[in-house]
Amino acid sequence: MSDGDRLDAIVVGAGLAGLACARQLSGAGRRVVVIEANHRLGGRVATEAVEGFRIDRGFQVYNDAYPEGRRQLDLDALALGRFDAGALVAEGGRLSPIADPWREPLTALAGLLRGTVGIADGLRVARLRHDAVRDWRGGRLDPDAPSSAAETTTREALAARGFSPGFVRRFFEPFFGGVFLERSLDTASTVFLFDFAMFALGRACLPRGGMDAIPRQLAAALPEATVRTGTSAAAVEPGRVTLADGTIIAARDVVVATDAGAAGRLLPAPWSTRSGTRAWKPTRLVAFAADRSPLASRTLVVSAEARGPIDNLTVPSDVADGYAPPGAALVQVSVRATAPDDEAALVAAVRDQAAAWFGEGVRGWRHLTTIPVPRALPDESPAARRERPATARLAPGLVVCGDHCTSASINGALVSGRLAADAVAADAGR
Repeated sequence: MSDGDRLDAIVVGAGLAGLACARQLSGAGRRVVVIEANHRLGGRVATEAVEGFRIDRGFQVYNDAYPEGRRQLDLDALALGRFDAGALVAEGGRLSPIADPWREPLTALAGLLRGTVGIADGLRVARLRHDAVRDWRGGRLDPDAPSSAAETTTREALAARGFSPGFVRRFFEPFFGGVFLERSLDTASTVFLFDFAMFALGRACLPRGGMDAIPRQLAAALPEATVRTGTSAAAVEPGRVTLADGTIIAARDVVVATDAGAAGRLLPAPWSTRSGTRAWKPTRLVAFAADRSPLASRTLVVSAEARGPIDNLTVPSDVADGYAPPGAALVQVSVRATAPDDEAALVAAVRDQAAAWFGEGVRGWRHLTTIPVPRALPDESPAARRERPATARLAPGLVVCGDHCTSASINGALVSGRLAADAVAADAGR
């Protein structure tokens, strides 16, 4: 390839960050190629087709208050279906609603009267909501910015605010433990506060037909043949990528847009060591076909029960079109790390726990599939976040992006892709 034909950027990885980066560069007139080892796009944001159902890989939702999503996505085209605010908390075989008092004051009041939420904790939630929204709107709350040495864990932040241990166990652990995939609440408080602000201002949503509608929309804006799937990179260095078949592709910049583990294998030292050590949080999703939904509302069910495999339960077909065939419902259950490894035992244990909530009709749910996701989210503890790269540009000719560089969310991945594109464009303009 001659210098005149040289690419502006090679993006390695067609997850959300890589696609967002490529779309911004392409829209600015840059010559870009995206290479992806898999035969599908989207990275960890994926949806599988099983017997006419559309099943997302792991517990995935989109928050319609995400600022970067509003900036980069056509939300109307995604035809988002929205969950109701709040959640149903399962405890002792009973489901109790915890509602947002700003949106559902009567339901929230009923929770106070039943004792689901104490008055003192209710007031603390109101103050937390006020502070999180104020700080985000004031530009003082940015989970994608470099971390400070003073960043605390979510549990430490809740304790400092005086929340009772019972309310933390009954609400914050099951709800945000499901979001963060860890009930120890070791996730950095900056990430928690941002997510709390987003849930206060927006709704958890699902696109029509599954979460993979998001990467498909990003890719659809790229020129034809920009993305080359089934193309693996063997090594990366500034300005060039060596493919698995030995072919070398050159560009002014290489953008490594893989997950942290793959980045650690591809990047040259010293960046490889630092990128490859980030721990992962796993999850498993168990999907069932049902004749009808077990829920009377579009609500997330989270479990505060000490026993049982269920972490949270949703019925995506209640929320968005395209998840289930006509006349059927899709029930998705995310299970805890302590759940049985044997699939038959796991399915039976899920049915047993859900039957206590919804009745014996659960026994008629037909198991569709169990999807293990060993690398669902990168560790977001304060210590792990301090290991993130300070900037997208690692060296002349070498840029990195992905949610392990910002925050582990769709919003964070899109932010990282934009920052990587900005770094490429700034270098080309010199």
